[in-house]
Amino acid sequence: MEEFVKLTLSRMDIGQILDGLHERMLVWRATEEYMETGYPQSSDCVEECSDESEACAIADYYQYIIDTIKKQLSNQNEEIR
Repeated sequence: MEEFVKLTLSRMDIGQILDGLHERMLVWRATEEYMETGYPQSSDCVEECSDESEACAIADYYQYIIDTIKKQLSNQNEEIR
């Protein structure tokens, strides 16, 4: 069973976390592109992995985390109103 953790952070902190996660996601998208084409047009940096499907899965997971955080922020904003 998955264990969940509740964090209390400022909106600025959440913004910084989202920004960092987004940058990591972009690097993994560039890695996927590099694995497919041999050249990453969207980044100067690529990560080490076995193939483009692994890079895609990692990028997708970063996107999932970003979307989950944004959804929770949105839900919290609605509760405040």
